Amino acid sequence: MKCRPWCLLLSIALSACATTSKVGSTYAGSYFYNFEYAYLTPQGMDEHWCVDGDMLLAELAGGSGSSDVVVQGVVGPIGHYGNLGVCQRVIKVTRVLEVKSRRKGS
Repeated sequence: MKCRPWCLLLSIALSACATTSKVGSTYAGSYFYNFEYAYLTPQGMDEHWCVDGDMLLAELAGGSGSSDVVVQGVVGPIGHYGNLGVCQRVIKVTRVLEVKSRRKGS
């Protein structure tokens, strides 16, 4: 499992919180990643969700990039998460269902 350093602390903190989605809910959107963090911009929404979970299928080897994905997961409560609080929620991805358009970052 690929996990950024803050993932462990975030996972521990969120384990005590109630979630706002059912296990296995499906989400489509744009996935962005780099060496520091990873987030999902859900389709039709203007917010970022920090990603916790194995997203290797959606990533190119090394560096940064983005891809269009459909995932199943559990979304946590509204807050300020990730690098400088850029994410409004955290999604614990349990399964990657579809990956399209893998793009290398600059």
